[in-house]
Amino acid sequence: MGVTFFPNCYMSTIKAKYEEDQILLEKVKASDDQALKAVYDQVLPSVIYWVSENQGSEADARDLFQEAMIALYRKLQAGPFELSCRLKSYLRIICRNLWLTRLRDGKKYQASPLSDVEEYELQADMEAQIGQSEEEQLFFRHFDKLGENCRQILQWFFDKVAMSEIARRLESSESYVKKRKFICKERLVKSIQNDPLFNELKSD
Repeated sequence: MGVTFFPNCYMSTIKAKYEEDQILLEKVKASDDQALKAVYDQVLPSVIYWVSENQGSEADARDLFQEAMIALYRKLQAGPFELSCRLKSYLRIICRNLWLTRLRDGKKYQASPLSDVEEYELQADMEAQIGQSEEEQLFFRHFDKLGENCRQILQWFFDKVAMSEIARRLESSESYVKKRKFICKERLVKSIQNDPLFNELKSD
């Protein structure tokens, strides 16, 4: 296949922000089985979890991830390839975008052509999407699961609306608002901490 084998990385057309990602990408380009397994182990569980939470199955998630990995391999072979974020984030966002597109277009069980997968890597707004931290994505996913009352109180609180004003808007007392804010905040924190992605992001 004319593959340039690692460790000839001084001639590499791959440039990653993080050294561990640079090494992994060089080895993925060289079809190193251990490197491929490492990428799967690091990223696939969170993709499975996210897809399962969004009307999909483990099989759907594995199909998406396989498509993303094939597209990544082709990009590495074609070169040059530059990665300005975590490899984990890059692959997860590609899978997320592909899945949302399938749901939107009603093509849940239809495989994506590789050209479509690669388009997500080349989109002009891809860097902006990756720029949104995964911590923010994790937060808003669980924030959206709260009840309407909790979401409204916390949103006003985050917007620095005074407790007295929140109480007025809810036609309630400040003591009730303070109690609800505490309960809602604790519920949100607990929900986030129980998400498998939380511990993964902590270890990054």
